[in-house]
Amino acid sequence: HRVVYMSRALVLATCLTVARALHAPTPPCRHALRVTSPRLATKKKVSKKGGARGFGGGAAKQAVKELTPEQLQWRDLKEWVASSGGAADAVRLTDCGGGLRGLKAARDLAKGDEILRIPRSIILDVERAEASPVSGVWRSSGGALPGYLKLGLALLYEVRRGAASDLLPYLAMLPTQDEFAAGGGPAAMWSDDELALTECAHLIDFAKRRRGQSRGEGVPALQPDALAASWAECGLPGEPPGRDELAWAVGAVTSRAYGVGSGSGLVPVVDMANHDGRTPQHTAKGLEEDGRSFVVLATEPIRKGTQVCLSYGELPNCVLLPQFGFVLASLDAPPDLPLVDFTPCLREAEGAAGGAALLLSLAEDGLLVREGDGSISCWQAAGASLQVALLNLHEAGALNGGGEEEAAAASAPAAARHAWRRYRDLLQGTLAGYSTGVAEDRRRLGLGGAAPTASDARGVVVDAGGAAVTPLPPPNGASRVAAEGEAAAA
Repeated sequence: HRVVYMSRALVLATCLTVARALHAPTPPCRHALRVTSPRLATKKKVSKKGGARGFGGGAAKQAVKELTPEQLQWRDLKEWVASSGGAADAVRLTDCGGGLRGLKAARDLAKGDEILRIPRSIILDVERAEASPVSGVWRSSGGALPGYLKLGLALLYEVRRGAASDLLPYLAMLPTQDEFAAGGGPAAMWSDDELALTECAHLIDFAKRRRGQSRGEGVPALQPDALAASWAECGLPGEPPGRDELAWAVGAVTSRAYGVGSGSGLVPVVDMANHDGRTPQHTAKGLEEDGRSFVVLATEPIRKGTQVCLSYGELPNCVLLPQFGFVLASLDAPPDLPLVDFTPCLREAEGAAGGAALLLSLAEDGLLVREGDGSISCWQAAGASLQVALLNLHEAGALNGGGEEEAAAASAPAAARHAWRRYRDLLQGTLAGYSTGVAEDRRRLGLGGAAPTASDARGVVVDAGGAAVTPLPPPNGASRVAAEGEAAAA
């Protein structure tokens, strides 16, 4: 048996990480460990090398020399937060094992204790970006930009301000372009050859689209000539950013930002906490009711020296890897949906009379998944909902069953048989893109060679010969598809 899920991408992403680590010129960094402990993963920056910066002489000089450059930056960051009216003394920045950098409790914390308090005045959010001189870049074009692009441009503006920026202590802790490259960074920043190693068509498609978005592709205001002109017209400091630098800034934003008010923002110190996929989490976060501070609270006792983590959301590996640059080693926390390439059926149905309207109707009924722009996704979750959608499309004549006379008759048994065959073809077509089966994937992951059950995979287990298929419990008309399909196979 074989199964459509993300384990192949997980295995190959792990292999790619090892290959990157062997060539990385820097010490273990925040993205050097993509597959971590079953539930915890990182979003941290590469540790910087170099000697301590110049301070006075005598005994004081000797004491300062004991601090690494990163420790000095951390001290400056905490003092900056405190001087701004916040607090970060309940945590310390440290190595959490295996090169994984994160926050640990600096003292015992009781349930309800405040761990971090970050004033809104030092948070780089969309509201601040709109009030910044850099907003002239998108205002001059007369077109709105997504929040992540606004934040990316605002971040580049603050970087170019240098010592004049009131965010300087925070900016000093961000990973540079070179550090992102050395540590791997989000998969959206990988090369085509690196992405190809995952063999996961959905991951590759998703990562490439995110890459294009981070570089401003398709956005007139961010094309090189237009951006250079508006940057100069607004009198912004430094040279206008190129596409690679914009991609770095957007990557930093999308891998670190949290929800702030009605948008999102970069929250100093908070964005240095690692991801915790466990439920329930031991922390809670968000803006206070008055909107003046972003706070993190302990939802259970946390002992001194315990890593303090936050949840980035209930996100599967196929999202975590492109956006944050890591995967969770446990396949059930949370599970990845088994996705199939729906493109052949989508194109055929769109070209049929009434097919486009039927596709949208099926999406409204929750049987098909849409993209963010409302269009029907080329990637659909395997299972009962897709089976029902295919049955509806065949019954309406939007998909050709392979035999024109049978399709014209559109009898219920014939439509069900054709829908089942099409469903099987989608599964097998997706599986064909992988060079290994699930038994080999499980062996590499140390899970044993036996194939998982349908409930283990939360998907559809398909016999290699296509003679039998065991779907999850099907709703509505999906049972007809299963019954007719199994009869046809028999």
